[in-house]
Amino acid sequence: MISVLNPPDDRKLIQEALAESIKASKEGRPGGVMDKLSANIKYNNQDVGGNDRDIARFIRDSKPDIVVESMEPDVKGDQATIVSPVNLTMSMLGQSINRRLNEVTLVFRKEADRDFLIFPTTRWKLAEVRVPDASVAGLVQ
Repeated sequence: MISVLNPPDDRKLIQEALAESIKASKEGRPGGVMDKLSANIKYNNQDVGGNDRDIARFIRDSKPDIVVESMEPDVKGDQATIVSPVNLTMSMLGQSINRRLNEVTLVFRKEADRDFLIFPTTRWKLAEVRVPDASVAGLVQ
């Protein structure tokens, strides 16, 4: 009843979801990240939903440490956008990689979900990530 009278602030919910998933990612806990991702997640306009095993393996193996410099979302209805430089540190192919990715866009959407596997609710989920091609090219060099 209290949550109906005082609905949680969307900005705060988005920031908490992002912070929780970043912490889980750094610790190599894919489950803490996967429940914050949309089932229809896109990366640079390409659908990557359904690759849960690959995403989980990457998180477990690479333990990416992500620092989003500005975590202030621009909320418009059921969609929110964060545009920020991101610092990424991870292990890839036995090497430590540390890169700054400029103008990363994170798009969150309110989606249907369940509490305790039974009760219908809505949650903010990461639905899309856009990284400029120049930043991605520098990552794999």
